Amino acid sequence: MTTQPTPKKTLSFEKATARLEQIVAKLDAPDTQLEEMISLVEEGLSLIRSGKEILRNAELRIRTLEATDADEGSRETPEQPELKNDDGFALR
Repeated sequence: MTTQPTPKKTLSFEKATARLEQIVAKLDAPDTQLEEMISLVEEGLSLIRSGKEILRNAELRIRTLEATDADEGSRETPEQPELKNDDGFALR
């Protein structure tokens, strides 16, 4: 029984991870033939590369959001301190 490679670009990270778990289970099975094992390893390595790329892109997006958030925070006008006149009333 040959395993059909799963297209990596159409899989989400979660689906790719689930597929990797299936591959590992099949590789651990005593009845898996050598040629099928090689095919499974190739597919697994492809899924791993794809997963790393997904994680790299997610990290980049998060860093971009954090940088944007930090920039927005520095653009806000700081709250004016209260000024008190001699009679103790606060002026703004």
